[in-house]
Amino acid sequence: MTEAYATSADLTGWLGSAAPADAERMLVRASELLDSIVTASFAVDATSRLPSDPDVATALRDACCAVVEFWLEVGEANDIDGLAGTQLSTGGYSGVRAPANSVRAIRILRQAGLL
Repeated sequence: MTEAYATSADLTGWLGSAAPADAERMLVRASELLDSIVTASFAVDATSRLPSDPDVATALRDACCAVVEFWLEVGEANDIDGLAGTQLSTGGYSGVRAPANSVRAIRILRQAGLL
């Protein structure tokens, strides 16, 4: 099982408002997504299984919160249904759905050298 890179308290601080009721579940899912896109290797603590380098831990915490923030904006279904970034047409509107990954999270990971 993936350990969450952020806590509900971290998410509350990131959002500047209360975390959603299912924050813990969303943070675990966001951490799973990050595990699938991070390409750099990093050391982990044997007990917590979280990054031992504080800079890596901070970047992953912030990226995790950014993913949940993104899902709160575009809907978590954007990650679940596999249609992210595809063409959408409804009620006279035509456009592209939100991307698969949070642009903010990608930027955080890139700046930390994790991509």
